[in-house]
Amino acid sequence: MIRGSLGPGALIIQSRPIRQGGIFGLMGTEAVEVVAASDADDDTGRTQDSPLRPDAGHNAAASAVPRFPGAVRTASVGQAESDGPVRASSFRRIYDQLVEQGVLPKLARALVEEAVCRFPSSPFAEKFPNVGDRLESASREDVLQALTGAVAKTIRVERSAKPATGPKVIALVGPTGVGKTTTIAKLATIAKMRHGLPTALATIDTYRIGAVDQLRTYAELLAVPLAVVQRPEQMQQVIESFSDKAVVFVDTIGRSPRDHDRVDTLRPFLGRLPNLETHLVVSCTAKYDDVLLAHETFSRLPIRRLVFSKVDEAVSFGSVYNLAAQSQVPLSYLTVGQEVPDDIEVTTPGRIAELLMRAA
Repeated sequence: MIRGSLGPGALIIQSRPIRQGGIFGLMGTEAVEVVAASDADDDTGRTQDSPLRPDAGHNAAASAVPRFPGAVRTASVGQAESDGPVRASSFRRIYDQLVEQGVLPKLARALVEEAVCRFPSSPFAEKFPNVGDRLESASREDVLQALTGAVAKTIRVERSAKPATGPKVIALVGPTGVGKTTTIAKLATIAKMRHGLPTALATIDTYRIGAVDQLRTYAELLAVPLAVVQRPEQMQQVIESFSDKAVVFVDTIGRSPRDHDRVDTLRPFLGRLPNLETHLVVSCTAKYDDVLLAHETFSRLPIRRLVFSKVDEAVSFGSVYNLAAQSQVPLSYLTVGQEVPDDIEVTTPGRIAELLMRAA
């Protein structure tokens, strides 16, 4: 109803249930109080009053919410408007920042609305009881905290679970040049050297010149076994030979997201492996259309996690959030450079929120 009244660019800043009438709020009727912002004016340049009419079946009366360019005003279904406009510049700037970062406008709006709704229950609310004062006085840290909570609500972040029996098999797939082999080396080094896990490596990338030699060098440095798999029927045998290992990392050949047939050649290698967790690696430097195409194509495989590489090379991170929010595939790792093993991070909602606010 807000967007029907104020236009598609309206931003819902806060909504909360209230009661009207009765005694001390008891035995009254339910209503909803809404705080909204709009930068749009009508064709004459003047702000216009426009009624909001609840859908049939809602137990509330109609109310009018006028436009206030660059500002917000509290209005309730069935309740009079509050006094004076309230600015919400902090969160409006964050919305603009998210869009500049490449976050889709509908996702940016939903993310900001979710972030603002977290303020009433936060310690910050005690200092500024009035919603307008809270929004106007919010510091970058306050906004980041609220945005972190909103990111956690709208995307999934999960770590790998240890299987009951047998080794955990983690395979990395994705387009060419996204850093799969280097990411394998980082994960294997952390597993072996930092956590002391019995580790093994396997690769089916026998096409790219030097690919096997690169992974063999890491295997020798870590003193872990490496298996080179050339045919699909060999893969299950290799995993069975590593039954004494806690984790096996599998490197794969990069494929063009436009070449479905070549992506399909990976399926026989990964199709029947027990305890398999396939991570799709995509680059943060790619355009969202390219990232989306990679996800759509490689979803022909059993994708369970997303890895975003080249964080250090990217200037915007909207594609990260867009894909995570729309696909609901859990994020696992971010790679932030070429150093093995240091330049890799376990993804957290706070880290994603920080990247989205980086330009700010």
